[in-house]
Amino acid sequence: MNGRLCSKVGCAREAVATLTYDYGDQMAALGPLGLADHPHAHDLCAQHADRLSVPAGWLVVRHEALRA
Repeated sequence: MNGRLCSKVGCAREAVATLTYDYGDQMAALGPLGLADHPHAHDLCAQHADRLSVPAGWLVVRHEALRA
């Protein structure tokens, strides 16, 4: 275990991915867990990373290493 938990409220699963937002470009980027905890990023467990949804019109960029 990496010691970092999913940032979703009420979730106690291990984080495996990091989510960042670019509000100006209306884009969300989901990639492998970042090396360090960052205040402007959100760590997610596999379940929440798979179920990620964003506002209508936004683009989601998923790092291919997350695909099994």
